[in-house]
This record gives sequence, C-alpha cells and structure tokens, in this order.
Amino acid sequence: MRVALLKAVLVLSFICNGIAHAEEVGFYYKETDGFWTVRGGANTSTGQATCFGEASRNDGSSVEIHRSLVDGEMWAYIHDTAWEIQSPEKGILHWNFFGTNHRGLIDGADFEYEVKDKNTILVLQIKPKPFSEKLWNSRYFVVVMPGNLQNLSISFETQGSTMLAALAECIKQNEKTYKDFKPSLEKVPDAVKEQL
Repeated sequence: MRVALLKAVLVLSFICNGIAHAEEVGFYYKETDGFWTVRGGANTSTGQATCFGEASRNDGSSVEIHRSLVDGEMWAYIHDTAWEIQSPEKGILHWNFFGTNHRGLIDGADFEYEVKDKNTILVLQIKPKPFSEKLWNSRYFVVVMPGNLQNLSISFETQGSTMLAALAECIKQNEKTYKDFKPSLEKVPDAVKEQL
C-alpha cells in the first residue's frame, strides 16, 4: 500500500510540475515521435525515480507509462477529459494493442485500476516484459473502460518500439544512480534530540 501511495504521489507530482518542481530532479528527456516523449525524473520527497513515456491528445487526455528505477515496478497513469467516473475506487479495464492496418489486433489484457479522480486512473502492477512485448509492435492501443465510460485510444507515429527503445535507454543510463534513491528526510534539531 505504501509503495502504491508513493507512486501515486510521484505521478501526481510529475503532472503538477509547478507545485513539486523544487523537489523534482529531471535527468532524461527525448521526443521519440510526433506523439510520445520519454522523460526521467526523481522526486526527493518520495524517494521515487522513474523513466516514463508520455503522450497527450489535443483534448488534454494523456497516458504516462512509468518504470521505477528504485524497485523495477511498472505502472500507468491515464487521464481522459471525457470521463466522469463515479464508480467504486477500483475496477477492471481491458487494454488492446493494435498493429498496422494489415495486422489488426495484436493482443489484449485485463488490468486492475484505481480511481484517482473522475477523469484519472492509475494502473499498477504491470508486468514489464509481457506488456512491452505487446507494445513493441503496436501502432496504437485502446484502453477499453467498463460501463458507459468512453474508451481511450492513443497512437504511435510508427510503432511502440520507438518509445520503448528510449525508455530502455533512460533506464540503462540512470538505473545505477537511482537504485538506492531514498526520500530526503529532515534532520532532528539538536535541541529536540537532547529532550528525546
């Protein structure tokens, strides 16, 4: 639970860049195609460091796919401006991966998600290898939401391999540096220590 909370705080700090700017250290940036950018960032208040691919649509909807440099976990932050989520705090979505026109549906998988607000969900515990195998040859993917929520489609200019190659580069360049990254903690003043 604590790891999930730390990840949620990190994800929100990336989005609310202005608020957490003083605590965030950016260490990687690469535009991989006309739709996707890969970034690397560490948050000193949470002790989390990630490399993540992000894509935004014109309507403000976005997807971020994060890979932790601290513990290797992978998760996605998905925001759709058309959603009005009023269901329970958790749910199941289906994520479909499509190739070029002649390849059609490559694969799909169910994922559990947590609701962060009416327009935002967090998909935790993504297994990196199976997920990246599906994403590598994808031209686009569709997040199929339950009930009457609109599905979200996000494209790659060519295919997912361009974003994943940059994500792997970010991880390789920074994983050793941030493997033992810890939250910055305030020191107990001497006057307080003496009384404890």
